[in-house]
Amino acid sequence: MNRSLIVASVVLLFLSLFIYAEGAREGEGEPSAIPADPLQLTVAGLKGPSSIGMLQMMESQPEFGAGVEAEYQIVDEPQLMIARIMSGEADIAAVPINLAAVLYNKGAPYRLGAVTGDGLLHVVSSRDDIRSVEDLKGKRIYCIAQGSTPEFVLRYVLEENGIDPDTDVELDFSFDHVAIAPQLIAGKVDLAVLPEPFVSIVASKNPEVEAVIDLQEVWAEVSGLGDAYPITATLVRSSLYEEHPQVLEALFAAYRDSIDWANANPADAGVLAGTYMQMPAPIIAQAMPRLNLRFQLPDEARSRVEELYQVFYGFAPASVGGTIPGDEFYGE
Repeated sequence: MNRSLIVASVVLLFLSLFIYAEGAREGEGEPSAIPADPLQLTVAGLKGPSSIGMLQMMESQPEFGAGVEAEYQIVDEPQLMIARIMSGEADIAAVPINLAAVLYNKGAPYRLGAVTGDGLLHVVSSRDDIRSVEDLKGKRIYCIAQGSTPEFVLRYVLEENGIDPDTDVELDFSFDHVAIAPQLIAGKVDLAVLPEPFVSIVASKNPEVEAVIDLQEVWAEVSGLGDAYPITATLVRSSLYEEHPQVLEALFAAYRDSIDWANANPADAGVLAGTYMQMPAPIIAQAMPRLNLRFQLPDEARSRVEELYQVFYGFAPASVGGTIPGDEFYGE
């Protein structure tokens, strides 16, 4: 498969990581270990890296309790996912972390059930003079997705390292998701911010391009928390916490196991990504160590989530739905 086909075959799968959505409509006992009536759960994930962590769970179909059945869906487009959440069709949904806040602020009856993935962004370059954030000063940096995660993370990291993103560097948004990878492969762009698995795709076609700065590591250094920023949130219908807490506990345990399995078995995870999402298995296997899949419940992840929301809110309040979610947003 030539380079243009490889890029074209995967590019649409990753747009969802950086899309900031605006909204739609609304919808929505006592706790029980075994539902009185059969319980049908719909578990949905966006087509792309954010759903790789749930693929082993989809494949193995674990039990969540007597009378509980789970249906898994891979959703092609963010707008389709928004519609399924706002209509109440999805009980559990893996979405970009900022979209979780946007939907919550629009009245969707969901809570943050878990963080299931961290950031994927890297500065990539074919130059030999870029090895640290300080080396970016005075350079033109090509950045995808103006007004969303890549720009906000880059600006935050630059500012925290004493570099003014408006005067000390030139941020160039000339190329979108579709165009930037071929430009790097062809050597027409020599410095850019790019997410995995695009980093692996580009490096496989042009070995001179490499990841020179891990923006997750830099974020961890400057944030004060010593940890990377979250990127994927798993939303849970609020009523499930009141009515079926033990079912959720079993599902979260299976989800954690699924993520651990993917991290430990990158080649097999790549195969499942090919089976369920038509992703190129070798590229996904290669990218797995930098996909940063992890599982954290809200009490583990809240400080990181709130910090990210504060940064996004500072750049663009609309990116988190106009206000930073409070206590009721976090599932228990």
